[in-house]
Amino acid sequence: MYSSRFSALLASLVVFASPTLAETVSAKGVGHGASSTQAMPVSEGLVAVHVSTMYKHFETENPNNPFAAATGPCFGAILIDKGAVSGDGLCHYTDGDGDVAVIRWTAKGLSAEGRTQGEWMVKGGTGKWASITGGGTFDAGGQGDDYTNVVDGELTLN
Repeated sequence: MYSSRFSALLASLVVFASPTLAETVSAKGVGHGASSTQAMPVSEGLVAVHVSTMYKHFETENPNNPFAAATGPCFGAILIDKGAVSGDGLCHYTDGDGDVAVIRWTAKGLSAEGRTQGEWMVKGGTGKWASITGGGTFDAGGQGDDYTNVVDGELTLN
């Protein structure tokens, strides 16, 4: 009797103590959208830039990438101070399942072509996005409807 109770207790501990397996997927892809920017010169070498992009679709290498069906706006501000770039903003994406993700982006620099480069991180969301973590880098730029955002990084599906 004692042995069977102990075995049942041990079995239940093993089941409930087993860690949930998390899957990590590549976030590599290219976002396509329409962008508008408003540069507001302040003084010599100091420019504030209002940025807004509406993403229409993402091309992803991995069909399991949650960004694969994501659309929605990104917005924020960038400060260029004597060539140094700083700034940040948010993206509010809705995926093909109707789940919402909030992504924070941080500008770190400009490429020779004038593309904004920086880092991004998942901040939370609904549905699957409530438990996804991760982030990476981005290289974004282009005019009007020719705007692209080359994204790299990893997402952990918890």
